[in-house]
Amino acid sequence: MAAKNNPQKTMKAAEKSPSLQQNLIDSNVKLQQKLIELIESNNQVSKQLSSTSKQIEDMVNFFREAGKYMIAENDDERLKPLLGKISDLVEQNKTIMRGLILVQKYMKAGQPSEHKLFPE
Repeated sequence: MAAKNNPQKTMKAAEKSPSLQQNLIDSNVKLQQKLIELIESNNQVSKQLSSTSKQIEDMVNFFREAGKYMIAENDDERLKPLLGKISDLVEQNKTIMRGLILVQKYMKAGQPSEHKLFPE
């Protein structure tokens, strides 16, 4: 009877073996599909990170340029009082120049006597 039991056990094991092998093959195929999906997902994430990195770099450059203009604006603000004073001096020089031109025209027109220029 022992001999009869052994062939039955081997037959049962042989019947189970193909289904186990098939399950192992199916599991391996599913695992490979998941790996492919993971690789594709990583590629997409890598592209998105690259795009985001480029956008961040552009923003940093933008803020760097804006910072340069802010510094320049502050320098202009500091120079405004000085520019105002220079403008006042230019106007005063124009007035003095007009007066000198009038005196020169008056002197060329005729030599005035001292009592006419400087009445006492």
